[in-house]
Amino acid sequence: MQAEAAANVVVYLCKYTGTTETETVTIDVGLEVPASPVTGQQMTIGWRGAYTALALLAPEQGLPADAKLYAYASIKGIDGLTSATGVGTLPPVGEDDQIQLPTGVVELKTTPGKAGTGTIQPAAINVGTKPTEPLIECEVQNEAALSPSPLTITDAGQSGSPSPSPSPSPSPSASASESATQPEETDNTDEEEPSMNKTPLGGAATGAGGDAGPDGRTFVLVGLLVAFAASAGLVLRRRGNHAG
Repeated sequence: MQAEAAANVVVYLCKYTGTTETETVTIDVGLEVPASPVTGQQMTIGWRGAYTALALLAPEQGLPADAKLYAYASIKGIDGLTSATGVGTLPPVGEDDQIQLPTGVVELKTTPGKAGTGTIQPAAINVGTKPTEPLIECEVQNEAALSPSPLTITDAGQSGSPSPSPSPSPSPSASASESATQPEETDNTDEEEPSMNKTPLGGAATGAGGDAGPDGRTFVLVGLLVAFAASAGLVLRRRGNHAG
């Protein structure tokens, strides 16, 4: 946001580079001062100018097509801050060789390094292709008659209200962590089923498996007969021995 400063009628004595020719022009200069500039940040000052009488004339050799107006503002009372500089585009030079001033606002820029209170007022203007190579230099002749505008630079650390400290977030309670559901451990061990002794059908009566079938029982019967015959033969032999 810019604040309109008091307009000043500035008398300039203009010198043409490489000649002894001079010209005096009067320009009504208005400055737009930034409302709340702070240290460490570039600030912009608006410059507007209009002739109050005759316009500045181009040199005899004319002006290059890329010639520009370089405008300056003088700053006093603030340590390390002395001026602001801006560049404006010039309209084409007319047949009457008059140099018309920029139609829009010329932005003068500077960056304050320290806080303080001072003043600002119009300063020199130059015409050329580079700020260090002017073709026309115009210096203020009535500085004592100018009305400076106040300028206050605020320290960047004090420009804003402090932000509230964030309140610490509560830590999770122990009961909440303890009440968390724990995953149940699953027992994958298969339960052993009790072994069951299966008594074959007929096994208790025969001593053989009931599942042996008819052929199995035949072999058992033959075995019993052989055992009986062997026992009978042994008895007969014993009796014969006693008789002899």
